[in-house]
Amino acid sequence: MRFVLEVNFDTENMQLKPMEELQRILSDWSQRVAMYPLEPGAQEDVYDSQNEEVGEWAILGD
Repeated sequence: MRFVLEVNFDTENMQLKPMEELQRILSDWSQRVAMYPLEPGAQEDVYDSQNEEVGEWAILGD
């Protein structure tokens, strides 16, 4: 089993403040991790501070 986080830095907001946006994404995910089962198939889209989808995280079973 493995955890994968994919973040696209091509959006305008991610290009303007990449470090701030990535810190916020990681902080948000760490606060909500307990809401999801740690098992393959768990996943969620990732959004920047402008609520634009910029990626996803997933737990894969391989």
